[in-house]
Amino acid sequence: MQVKTFVTDTFGSNFYIVSQNNTAIMIDPSGSSKLYQKAQDYLQSNNLQLKGILFTHGHFDHIALGHLYQGKAPMYIHKADSDMLYTEKNYGKLFGYLVKGFEADNLLNGDEQLTFDDIKVQVIHTPGHSQGSVCYIIDNYIFSGDTLFKESIGRTDLTGGNYDQIIQSINKLFELKGDYTVYSGHGEPTTLRYEQKNNPYV
Repeated sequence: MQVKTFVTDTFGSNFYIVSQNNTAIMIDPSGSSKLYQKAQDYLQSNNLQLKGILFTHGHFDHIALGHLYQGKAPMYIHKADSDMLYTEKNYGKLFGYLVKGFEADNLLNGDEQLTFDDIKVQVIHTPGHSQGSVCYIIDNYIFSGDTLFKESIGRTDLTGGNYDQIIQSINKLFELKGDYTVYSGHGEPTTLRYEQKNNPYV
């Protein structure tokens, strides 16, 4: 399993390509058209077939490139955040960044097992940063979006945010057996057990 990280020029959010053999999925494609081209070059140079696009939540800094992938692979987002993909609820306008709207092909409930050839994805609903925030577990990796960061947690002061919920969601992650590398929506990777011991917010 390979994980390629692209750091966007929009609030430093992380955009991931996860691949196994010749199959690839994207998580939170965002940033500029230049970053879109870098991602395309990466797929082509590694002979990867894009099979799915997954969003951890609907805020603008995690969805901004989604419209460029419309029709290229099935898109997934939790149903509670689905209208953020095409309305001002994604907060792009508030922060001076207009996002071209698009719609997801599949709306998640938060307990699905998704399969993209050799890549298996467990979806966990983790509300708190937004009502439709989810984490994706792939092998020994957790893609946590803006739920859990290294030594921090996601903000809960935007519409749909709830501090008690995000703490409950993170504690649900801590209940998983074993350890996982956590790839967050912003910042560097961490591990689940490190955060369980050292995160000052939980």
